[in-house]
Amino acid sequence: MNLDVAQSVAPRDEEVQPIGLVADGADDAGHIGMARPSLAWRLRASRDGVRQVGYQLQVARDASFERVLVTTDYLPSSLCRAPAWPGAPLTSRETCWVRVRVQTDRGVSCWSTPLRLEAALLARSDWQARPISPVDNADRAEPGPVPLLRRAFHVDRPVARARLYVSALGVQTSWINGSPVGDALLDPGWTAYHERLLYAAHDVTEVLKPGENVLSAAVGDGWWRGWLTWMERRAVYGATTAYLAQLEIEYVDGTTVIIATADGTDWRGSTGAVRRADLYDGCTIDLRAETEGWRLPGFDDAGWGSIVSLPLPSGLELRSMPPVRVVSSWDAEAVPVGAGRWLVDVGQNLAGWLTLRVEGPAGATVVVRHAEMLGSAGALYTAPLRNADATDSYVLAGTGAVNVEPVFTFHGFRYAEIVADEGVTVERVGVRVISSDLQRTGTFRCSDDRVNRLYENVRWSQIANFLALPTDCPQRDERLGWTGDIQVFADTACMNADAGAFLRSWLKDLSIEQRDDGNVPSTVPNVIGGHEFEYGGVGWGDAATLVPWSLYEATGDIGVLEQQFGSMRRWVDWGASRRDTDGLWKRDFHLGDWLDPGAPSDEPQKATTDPNFIATAYLSRSAAVVSKAATLLKQAAVAAYYEALSVEVARTAWSRWKDEIGKTQAGCAIALQFGIVPSEEVAATAAALARLVNDRQGRIATGFLGTPLVLPALSEHGHTETAYRLLLNEECPGWLYQVRQGATTMWERWDAVGENGRLHAGEMSAGGGSSMISFNHYAYGAVAAWLYRSVAGIASDPAEPGYGHVVFAPQPGGGLNHAAATMETVHGCSGIAWQIDANASLGITLSIAPGSHGTFHVPSGWKLEGVNAEASVILFGSGKHAVHLTKCVSREQAVT
Repeated sequence: MNLDVAQSVAPRDEEVQPIGLVADGADDAGHIGMARPSLAWRLRASRDGVRQVGYQLQVARDASFERVLVTTDYLPSSLCRAPAWPGAPLTSRETCWVRVRVQTDRGVSCWSTPLRLEAALLARSDWQARPISPVDNADRAEPGPVPLLRRAFHVDRPVARARLYVSALGVQTSWINGSPVGDALLDPGWTAYHERLLYAAHDVTEVLKPGENVLSAAVGDGWWRGWLTWMERRAVYGATTAYLAQLEIEYVDGTTVIIATADGTDWRGSTGAVRRADLYDGCTIDLRAETEGWRLPGFDDAGWGSIVSLPLPSGLELRSMPPVRVVSSWDAEAVPVGAGRWLVDVGQNLAGWLTLRVEGPAGATVVVRHAEMLGSAGALYTAPLRNADATDSYVLAGTGAVNVEPVFTFHGFRYAEIVADEGVTVERVGVRVISSDLQRTGTFRCSDDRVNRLYENVRWSQIANFLALPTDCPQRDERLGWTGDIQVFADTACMNADAGAFLRSWLKDLSIEQRDDGNVPSTVPNVIGGHEFEYGGVGWGDAATLVPWSLYEATGDIGVLEQQFGSMRRWVDWGASRRDTDGLWKRDFHLGDWLDPGAPSDEPQKATTDPNFIATAYLSRSAAVVSKAATLLKQAAVAAYYEALSVEVARTAWSRWKDEIGKTQAGCAIALQFGIVPSEEVAATAAALARLVNDRQGRIATGFLGTPLVLPALSEHGHTETAYRLLLNEECPGWLYQVRQGATTMWERWDAVGENGRLHAGEMSAGGGSSMISFNHYAYGAVAAWLYRSVAGIASDPAEPGYGHVVFAPQPGGGLNHAAATMETVHGCSGIAWQIDANASLGITLSIAPGSHGTFHVPSGWKLEGVNAEASVILFGSGKHAVHLTKCVSREQAVT
């Protein structure tokens, strides 16, 4: 059915407008790195109960849509998403405009504001550029000065448009005529460089000027050549850092000029003030070595050296996820603690650096050291950094007050020590927080400030560790993409922020690093090859299946399942092949319920829950997810196979471990949440879990894999108050113990700080180096998903993902008298707020985004007021709604 025909019989719906049209794979400026992008939008409405029933897309050559390329038929769908590109595949450099209008339950909307898309370089043959490096920088594996590159060129005609496509073997910053090109940091980020290298596209039309212009760059070691891992590996990807740039200038007369990095061109190389820059060790800047004007036209670079070129890298791909940027900044106080020494407490553990305004004589030095914690004597506690120096140094030129800050590095810290030579004054200290600049999507508040602090700690750990890829920690000589950490945290990550493009990018690297037999390394990119923990087994490898599923549930984007389905199957097939004749996975090493508080402190893989049970249970869970994905991808036979595998593995797991599962919190939680427990044994297993928690006076006894599951396992099976007891426990181990100890981010170990204030030494017998202790590790922050879903009570229905159907199921308890959460979804903003008043009445307000619908579940212990008093579920359309309830006896109280 053509929507134009539909419009002739259907009225206009003037109260609904599609907004926020975006394309998958497009960057902030609309540059697109794929030929057939999918599209998504939201709805704005001035009435309640809006339902989208279809949409129409139109693609044009111009913004006014006078040259329409394609108009689709009416496409029936309730989803604010078009999975198929409506027109012919885009070609490199092609520009088009696209718009959408929707049909609702009342008529047809107006067209959306057009979205401009411009294809980047989609084919390898589009690249004339090659990576270049100053001769002195080539084949230099050891730390040294940051190489600088520049090329002058002339603009002799009016410019219609100019685009800079840029990347690096290393990390780069570019300037045109002295102006920075964009605000991205540590670009192009870290990927599986041997097969995939990201590049950025920039519109630089307005920066060019008639006459002489200059393109210049600095290239840091970054992940390419810098130190990586506690094993002190260096130059993992190569001993030469290099700059890759292609500037395409299209003149008004239709001619095009390309200024590209390549051998035999007018590029020149040198070094300057940055004498060293390393992600782990920090940055050294000697202002006396700065060459004034080298970024500007007119500079004489005759004394600079020649360059060498390298082959074009494989897998060049436009960076579509948000870049690393400065996401927050503020001033901090430097407290004098001695002659030429200051201590800075920035008030928040974070990833970033300090900026200083200092003045001093030529040759005077200023040194900034960083740490997450202070030791007992009030000095920086740097032992957790291991081999990372985390030190920035500046040598002053004696030219008056200057602003200084490091480049091509970052630090995980709350505290810093500034040490300066005699005659140096520190006039101002500032803080720069950096992160991949993901849009915040979730908010949460409740009446308990301790829980609010916990929630903020989770967010801050995500901000610090979502830095080009999802890392474990931002401070020590590690900062790696541990697969297990993000596997357990993915649900929370997708509720806190729009992590779709970010995690889809990382999942591509997971597929690349995955072995041919399906096994998945513990870190992605995999830079710990040969280490005993290189393959961490289940929970870690299950990132291949469970992270894509988390993304699908959060966004409704089936594209991530299409992208990752082969990888998902290979991982499950690997697990299935590792089973013994009894059908159980028992033969391999697994990191297991890592850092279970009952495990030996120096051997955290030796958790109290049998790793073979966890392996078998995870295999069942991942097989079930692959079956669901196959169903969505219309592969019925494949879905049936993996469903049967999941059921069989669950049955054999229960048969073998049914008498042991109830002995640990992780065993119960995993068995319940992964469907291992037969239906007739669910109540008993949940009761056993509640007893285990209560026997420990509310202290948690799970590690990385059990922790995300224990609260849902309690609250979903009638033990809400026990779940709250676990959440609100202030004794070690527990979430609020960390808060009571002053934490501002999540800890790696439950007992990172003792009751007496003693800092854990983090001793390790193997694996993480001589010690392993981080105060900024998001894994235990997976608890925030439960805060959203059960404390506030907002979740997405997996049957209508992306919050097309919003499930409101608050579970008041723990003495809280109010809670609220909002979620910026693909449909728009939905939210819930509840409050218990002095008369013990529960008032709830709901907000449902246009195009979505909601279901409210009456919490146990409450009943509706009015004529529907006995109802347990209420259905709502979009808009704002109010629900009022009164207290009654809960199921848990009745059982008690």
